[in-house]
Amino acid sequence: MSERHPFPALDPDKNQIIFICGRKGSGKSVNARETFRAWPGVDKLVIDPTGDADSSLPQQVTVHKLPAAMPAPKRRGEPVVLRWVADQASPTYREDLDRALGLALRPKNRRVLVWVDEAEEVFPAGRIGPEGRTLLAQSRHWYVSLIAATPRPMGIDPKLLSQADRVVIYDLPHPRDRERIAASIGIEPKVLARELDATRAMGEHWFMMYDAREHALYRVPPLPMSEGYKHAQQ
Repeated sequence: MSERHPFPALDPDKNQIIFICGRKGSGKSVNARETFRAWPGVDKLVIDPTGDADSSLPQQVTVHKLPAAMPAPKRRGEPVVLRWVADQASPTYREDLDRALGLALRPKNRRVLVWVDEAEEVFPAGRIGPEGRTLLAQSRHWYVSLIAATPRPMGIDPKLLSQADRVVIYDLPHPRDRERIAASIGIEPKVLARELDATRAMGEHWFMMYDAREHALYRVPPLPMSEGYKHAQQ
């Protein structure tokens, strides 16, 4: 079932959902950030529940109050990059997270890429809000792509996993998390566990990538970090 890198190149012209999981420090945040940074030709939105998801793109604007809409570009043809840092102490915290997804959905013909860090906060199992349900069910019709990262797949609503075009799996030690992923992508749990153990043995930051279109599982070496990411960590 598994194949070695290279895997099929990501097509940024197609709206798609990318799910990334793995324990803290395994590499998932680097993957999400670098994929977000490299995606060309779209407006971009970071939904940041913890204040840790910073794209470091030069045109990024960070706000702490949820706006009513995505801002207009400052120059014609220049994509907007908006980062909203949520207030976890707000009494409307959960509702705000869902409303933030609506920024990407409207206007409907505006292409937007959303990066959701700590995705279990925005897509909790059995408690997805109306904007989240719309995005997962109809993202292609709304011209929205999604990168969603989390350490624990068990806390994620199964619909996010079932709708994912790609599932990126870093070191995932808990058996229940592995079983959730295996059930969602249609691979025997024992097969996935064996492949994940073999990937971990390759060294730090190696990962598995499942491509739903091909129904193929790939083993991939660590991603190179961009200068923007390196700078942000200094």
